[in-house]
Amino acid sequence: MINGPVLRREWTTREGWRGTRPGMWAWLVQRGAAVALLGVIALHLYNPFVRGVQAALLALVLLHALLGVRALLLDFGLSVRWHRALLGGALALGVAIFAAVWSWRWY
Repeated sequence: MINGPVLRREWTTREGWRGTRPGMWAWLVQRGAAVALLGVIALHLYNPFVRGVQAALLALVLLHALLGVRALLLDFGLSVRWHRALLGGALALGVAIFAAVWSWRWY
């Protein structure tokens, strides 16, 4: 038996996602990146020389790793008010690292 009301959200509409906090978005994006990584790794193992697969692999690994670092910082006691700044910082740092590595390739 559940004590208290059960929160139900209509996730197929825009209104259902309106009150979603940055921490939840970070969690959803990180889980989505993990699932996408499984497919991209399989494609990369099948043919490792496709540039689009290489770019997707680099982007997803950076995204998943930086959001993991964000979660670790919050687990070690960083205040919850940093959720939004850490999410934005992780995304910006991921874009910067991707641009630097992708332009620096030697082949």
